[in-house]
Amino acid sequence: MITTKRRAGRYSLLASSTLIAGLMAGAAMAQDAGLITDQPDVSDNTIKTIIIKAEGSKAAATAPTKASVDATQPQSIISRPYIDLVVPETGDFTNVALIAPSVSGTQGNGAGYGDAKLVLRGFQDAEYNVTYDGIAYGDTNDPSHHSNTFFPNSTIGALVVDRGPGAAGDLGQANFGGAIHMFSNKVSDDFGFTQKVSLGSFNSWQVLSVLQTGRIKSLHGLKLFLNLQERSTDGALSYFRLKSDNQEIKAELPISDNWNMTFLFTHNMNFSYSPDNDGATLAQVAMYGKDFSMSNDPSSPTYYKYNRILKHTNFGYVRLNGDLGNGWTVENTAYTYFYSNKTLSALDTTGGTAPGTYGYAAGVDPLTSTAKPTIANGNPTALSGYDKFNYYDVHGDILRVNKDVGFGILKMGGLVETSDTLRHRYDYVINQNDPYDTSTPDYREKPCVTIETAASATPVKCNPDDRSVQYDERSWWTQYQLFADFVWTPTDRLTITPGLKSVDFERNNAGKSKSKPSLTYAATPETATFKKTLQFLTVNYKLEKNWSVYGQYATGFLIPPLKALYVNDLANSDPKPQTSTNYQLGTVYNGSRVSVDADIYQIDFKNKFTCNNNYCTNQGGVQYKGAEGQIAYAFDFGLTAFLNGSVNSAKDNDSGLTIGQAPKSTLGFGGIYRKGPLKLALTYKNVGEQWADDDEPADYKIKAYDTTNLVVSYDFGRITTKLGVDNLFDNRAITKIDINGAPYDQYHFQAPQNVMLTVAAKF
Repeated sequence: MITTKRRAGRYSLLASSTLIAGLMAGAAMAQDAGLITDQPDVSDNTIKTIIIKAEGSKAAATAPTKASVDATQPQSIISRPYIDLVVPETGDFTNVALIAPSVSGTQGNGAGYGDAKLVLRGFQDAEYNVTYDGIAYGDTNDPSHHSNTFFPNSTIGALVVDRGPGAAGDLGQANFGGAIHMFSNKVSDDFGFTQKVSLGSFNSWQVLSVLQTGRIKSLHGLKLFLNLQERSTDGALSYFRLKSDNQEIKAELPISDNWNMTFLFTHNMNFSYSPDNDGATLAQVAMYGKDFSMSNDPSSPTYYKYNRILKHTNFGYVRLNGDLGNGWTVENTAYTYFYSNKTLSALDTTGGTAPGTYGYAAGVDPLTSTAKPTIANGNPTALSGYDKFNYYDVHGDILRVNKDVGFGILKMGGLVETSDTLRHRYDYVINQNDPYDTSTPDYREKPCVTIETAASATPVKCNPDDRSVQYDERSWWTQYQLFADFVWTPTDRLTITPGLKSVDFERNNAGKSKSKPSLTYAATPETATFKKTLQFLTVNYKLEKNWSVYGQYATGFLIPPLKALYVNDLANSDPKPQTSTNYQLGTVYNGSRVSVDADIYQIDFKNKFTCNNNYCTNQGGVQYKGAEGQIAYAFDFGLTAFLNGSVNSAKDNDSGLTIGQAPKSTLGFGGIYRKGPLKLALTYKNVGEQWADDDEPADYKIKAYDTTNLVVSYDFGRITTKLGVDNLFDNRAITKIDINGAPYDQYHFQAPQNVMLTVAAKF
């Protein structure tokens, strides 16, 4: 099988990389931290420099978010001290980024206990990059993300929210609406071991073990970082249970005085009882409450054992960087990541599909018919369900070459990346023929049951020729990106950076789907090629050493999602790449007690499209514009007060109406108090009014909602305790509506108040 061969190849590559870990590198860069007492908790030299310059004052160093005076676009830098104190131990990158202006999103099952999506300035997930140590990752049907499947909170040493497409050298598939950059933890020069145990609401627990070997002289200075995490929860929502574990290893070792190599590998497993399409109808909320998700009733499609998801992910890279002399430096990163999702789900948990509504009338082919299944094969209690599989494997390489020419730095390089994706959905009767062994979370596949034999005692294995197939697809891509930035410094105060990036993306798809039955594995794959040259220009001028102004012009590019190519009516499909043009102005000031930055922006978005089952429609243009700011003030007695916010607009150019899921504003404020062993944090976040759908439909208006979190921590020396209370005032507002048509729309609410106690021991 393709899957088996590729997985074996990946494991062989990473196993070989592990064997040469003794040659790996990452020497720490010497630095002057000024007023900073703690070094940045990341190894990446570039982000360490950014954090040091951003935290050049006491206010900036202790604030939740801040920007660097070298900024060329609006940014929010969030470093590990804030993550350690404020972000829930079970959280993920979405919980870290939420404190930043123009960022919104919630997780109704509790922090890190489900798949959360962030909205950035009105841009949805898949319209901006998410990176880890400079490597953009995401799904291969579109570059969307599953927040708790790769990198939990414990694996994030720092995070930067870039509200813009960056420079030409910012690489990834979605250089469009911005980026969320995560950076791995620092590998320390000193030995250390930390053991954390967390217990909390919803019968939740988490155990985290962190080992730093320090430099091992006998192995040429090799140092290792090992992060092991396990957790389990019943979840805030009914029967929405999760068990997960994550392992990450990072190794660094200097090869010579000028050459270093870094190795990182992480694996994550999630098993959850959760519907594939979650959310409760208003009728379910009225009957069971806002915490309803699933039930313990085997006669209902909401029965939790009918709805379960198993996910495995891997992510790894080997990075070589060094100094060639005469102003030349080079860095090369070879990377790979993998995602597997095995889902069993009821067809409909809203009550819109009655028991017995399963299958098709004799002679009706579900791959060509637009009719819905109406026949239950003589079984009035049959419940419709499906087996969904999504697998992808991505491999890539990023080369960066820099040349210092005295009056500036020329940055050049490129990316090459390939992917292979398999996806299917097979229908079956969920309360008659279970295609999986559920005796363990790591369940094994059994034969799937076709529609013709759903009531038969002899199951027939599903294959791409069965009538039970909704889709069985394979797709793959090859993309190339070449870039050049010139960081020109005509004076000590002025930096001008023009840049160019060429993008060449070829996507192939084949298979069988109900929406496009002409596709078969035997046929020639359909190919779509997208090319674009992007322009960038940024200017940063320092009015003083600690005060700067900046401006940015940048273009963005995003290819259509895979679904745009699986359509019946190609003549009516218009899968043009989405493009953006960004204009931004801002200022950053970091004084001894106060840190402040503000910006205004306008983004012209072309070729925004939406897809249905038959074809994709080019919606035309959308204009995003707004203003953002963040300020912090540090008092002598240990308190840092902060305030940030944004006013955002995202409107259709033709109608002038707001697009869906684009909040009009955000507001955050609070205080962080540090005095000796005691630390306190009180944070507040408000997300403004929005609509669930485009064109401001009155029935789908979502009112503003807010969340307040409180954390108290005390350091006894080797032992530290932390008590966190999320959603202190137990607000349960609506945060999202999935539109299926009344009365089957699905509503999402804020998670209820929840408490977690963490005890950490350091050795």
